[in-house]
Amino acid sequence: MTMRAPNRLPAFILVDAHVHFHPCFEADAFLDGAVANFARGAAQVGVPGPFAGCLVLTEMGEAHWLRRLRVGEAGAGSASGAWSFAPTAEAESLVAHRASGERLVLIAGRQIASREAVEVLALGQEADVPDGLPLAETLSRVRDCGALPVLPWGFGKWWLNRGSLIAAAFAGRRGEELYLGDNAGRPTVGGSPELFRLARGQGVPVLPGSDPLPLPEHVSRAGSYGFVLSGPLDEAQPAAALLRGVRRLKGQPRIFGRRDDLPRFLRAQAALRWRRRSGADVTVPRVEGAMP
Repeated sequence: MTMRAPNRLPAFILVDAHVHFHPCFEADAFLDGAVANFARGAAQVGVPGPFAGCLVLTEMGEAHWLRRLRVGEAGAGSASGAWSFAPTAEAESLVAHRASGERLVLIAGRQIASREAVEVLALGQEADVPDGLPLAETLSRVRDCGALPVLPWGFGKWWLNRGSLIAAAFAGRRGEELYLGDNAGRPTVGGSPELFRLARGQGVPVLPGSDPLPLPEHVSRAGSYGFVLSGPLDEAQPAAALLRGVRRLKGQPRIFGRRDDLPRFLRAQAALRWRRRSGADVTVPRVEGAMP
């Protein structure tokens, strides 16, 4: 670990709100890719002046990369020594620094699979919520721990029975905090889901992220899709500041990056299924008794 970094970040924050660091990834390539993607995203949306890139990790099951980085576990950080990791004043975040000057903010979060096989994101906290609970209880526990509860779009997971459950959970929130999530893997064909249009009509922001799949070619995907927050962000407590910033939103923030076109989407789905059949390490939680 390096010494704690300065307390202020630039006035604009680019946030990727759905990030996985998979076992098939190498840390240097993962972080270098995120820096390059955030730079492209800032240029795309015309962010003036300096900005900060923020990766919100949505770790699954036994995955605890942020925790391993925080305790300096061997093999968790930069293989070449190009990146180092500075603690903040909170347990939920780190600041990653490259020797050449680039930096990224890493923020805790979890991805939880409900009993009904609905994915729930808990952003901004290392939420101790187990897989396999009913959806309503999962959302309640995420709220209780102070995280942002998000129902992320997923291929095949917003259809039929599960789609109805997600729509009912959003419609029945009765003023309780609940966001929807978009991701770069949603193909550009077909338009936006009806739930996204409903949320935006009600002033509820959709929080996008890159959602890297456990494929070697996705090592450089982080930071490629997300949203812009106005800062500055307190570098001593960036997770708390991010939560406050999202909760202050009155509508949809600017989105940067791009989603997959149909050929790229189909290639990724085919590669993922091949890796599963071949027995490669694919970190997708399995919930006993869950819907297929």
